[in-house]
Amino acid sequence: MDINEVIKDIAENHHGYLKQEMPVIKEMANKILKVHYKDCHEELIKVHRAYGKVENELELQLVKKQLVVLPLIREYNKNGDRALLDEIRLAVEDVEKDNDILLEAFDELRSATNNYTMPPSGCQTYNTTYRKMEKLEEESKAYLELERKMYKEIL
Repeated sequence: MDINEVIKDIAENHHGYLKQEMPVIKEMANKILKVHYKDCHEELIKVHRAYGKVENELELQLVKKQLVVLPLIREYNKNGDRALLDEIRLAVEDVEKDNDILLEAFDELRSATNNYTMPPSGCQTYNTTYRKMEKLEEESKAYLELERKMYKEIL
């Protein structure tokens, strides 16, 4: 595993995807909340709250990973300074706790959306919103696994 390539992939592809998609999903979720509130308010209130948790956790992770974890790993990979390993270990332990919270938030979102199943009264925007939420979950879980492999190799 080329750590520099993994970091580049995470930073450019995954983090770029999150920065692009999260505001779009939020806007679409707000739109279906307004349009379908009368017929689906119970579900949509749960979805709105659950997506908010997912979004908050992802935003927090972006900051921690971009400003702390990935720079530490880059520096370690560049000069092999063993003293950085303790800092990396602590940073990884911190983001792993966040990962657990994120995965719980995705479970809550999946439950609130009935496994991303649109209700009979839903529209195309409703369906697209759920597809985007589902893709966000899949993408995030795939990158968490990639990161975990990278952490394991370093530590």
